[in-house]
Formats: sequence, structure tokens, C-alpha cells
Amino acid sequence: MYSTNDTDWDISAKGNYWRRYDGKLLVTGTKFGDFYWVKVDNEFLDDQYLTLEEAQDAADAEVGAQPWREEP
Repeated sequence: MYSTNDTDWDISAKGNYWRRYDGKLLVTGTKFGDFYWVKVDNEFLDDQYLTLEEAQDAADAEVGAQPWREEP
């Protein structure tokens, strides 16, 4: 079972980037290096993104996520 705690972006074994926020799984990846896609839980967003950072920002915005901050 996967943790439901909020996380920072990390890379998966498949090479996609993922993050958990508020119980939702955010995933970004690329298809043949042409563009990046975003998936929130099991739903893909309609847009495509030119950079990983744009894709991650779009995923964060979709769920209202704040940038990750380590607790002191």
C-alpha cells in the first residue's frame, strides 16, 4: 500500500515524476521527449507542456498544491 502523506516530486522506476498531495496522485511524464503530459489520479489533463516544470506546475495548480517545504 502506498503512503497517502504529501510528498515532494520524485522520479518513478518508469521515469515519470510523481507527487502525492491531499490524497491525490499527481504524475507527469513525456512521450518520446516531444511534450509532457499530466495525470491526476486516473484522469489526464487535456493540455500538453513543453517542459517538466510547466507540467509539474499545472499538476500542482489542478489540486491547489503548494510547493513542498521540509518541516524544520
